[in-house]
Amino acid sequence: MILLFCLLLLAGVYSFAFYYTGFSLWFYFLWVPLSLVLSFISFCLFVIGLFQYMKKTNPKGKFRHALLFQVCQMILFILNIKIKVIGKEFIPNETFVCYANHKSHIDPIALYAALHRICSAIGKKDLFKYPVIKQCQPVFGVIALDRENDRAAAKSIIEAIRAIKDGMSYIIFPEGGIKTRQTEEMVDLRAGAYKLVIKSGARLLPATIIGSSRIKTRKSILKRIQITIVFHESLEASAYEEKSTSDLGQMVMKHVHEDILNYEHQSIN
Repeated sequence: MILLFCLLLLAGVYSFAFYYTGFSLWFYFLWVPLSLVLSFISFCLFVIGLFQYMKKTNPKGKFRHALLFQVCQMILFILNIKIKVIGKEFIPNETFVCYANHKSHIDPIALYAALHRICSAIGKKDLFKYPVIKQCQPVFGVIALDRENDRAAAKSIIEAIRAIKDGMSYIIFPEGGIKTRQTEEMVDLRAGAYKLVIKSGARLLPATIIGSSRIKTRKSILKRIQITIVFHESLEASAYEEKSTSDLGQMVMKHVHEDILNYEHQSIN
């Protein structure tokens, strides 16, 4: 947790500075809260400035990945979320497209932290109306997908295919958004999402996210939630080139549902 350490170090610097202000004793009780607030503001301004610089650099750069990985870890720590990874040995070193079920807005962050690979994501256009996410889009090469406009959506898919062929791995949630939190299972199959691997020839990496649906119903952030992410053996192009997009979608859905059934069985026992 490098970023958290830097934040606490900055708070310590502010607190040490306040020690030499010479103000009356009552001010000393404000050291800790005031130092934390000022350090957080300074930290945010630094990250915003850094993002402006990083927009001009290579999205596949190792520094970008290191920064985003630390940011994801810090967010998960603040939200009191623990990630358990199963099948980490199946994550390929070469270019891949990772397909997973989607039950929470924290899923991309959890999946990126679990993958720990240089990659980006494809997300629905509505997400980018939020200022923070909008700033992240050009920094990390995220592609916005407008599902209400077929022509714009086709352009986004073509852009993603070109990026994948150029060596950028991607995360995509083929359900097309959060359809329901009542079940962890996939409830929708959008076969068009699988054109990314068929047209690019990248490895297909199925993944199952278990437990993120409970974040929305959690009553207190003090209650820790564990998200389990299961990776399956990736498929190279020769293993799926004869399959249709629907076949690939059914295969990923089958993996997800089997993992969830196994998880629920273990929970009962």
